[in-house]
Amino acid sequence: MFAAAATAVGYLKMALVGIPNVELFTLTLFAAGTTLGLSKGISASLTACLLFFGMNPQGGLFPPLLISQMIGAMIFPVAGVVWGRLHLNLWWRRAIAGLFGFLVTLWYDLVTNLAYPFSAGFDLTQVCVTLVAGIPFAVIHIVSNTVIFFLLAVPLQNLIDRRHLTV
Repeated sequence: MFAAAATAVGYLKMALVGIPNVELFTLTLFAAGTTLGLSKGISASLTACLLFFGMNPQGGLFPPLLISQMIGAMIFPVAGVVWGRLHLNLWWRRAIAGLFGFLVTLWYDLVTNLAYPFSAGFDLTQVCVTLVAGIPFAVIHIVSNTVIFFLLAVPLQNLIDRRHLTV
């Protein structure tokens, strides 16, 4: 269900939002970790990556990029597991969620932005130019996920807990 939800919010974002790199895919897989635990959360993350990135009509299934997306996204539920085990007051839960949103998105963007230039055989200078060219998109992604995690991780987890949607 989490893989389907992550895929659905990914496609919904593509259809409705014109802002690049503002998404709920990452938060959904973070919640999979808090709810399902480590192995099932990672399984949901890998399945969501195959569904959303591997079959994306805007261009998917470039194997090095798909593999890097899967590797990068495995950290989302791992961070969710860690965050779910923290027992802090509301403000600190939100702050740590925002920090985790920042860190997992930074990791994901770095891993995925390095995949193409290295797989295409770029030299170090070309890899650096590619990374620099991607900075504006990475900044949007990192800042938006930091804010999204800060604002939505706690209410989403509370909703899941209230609905007894745990496994």
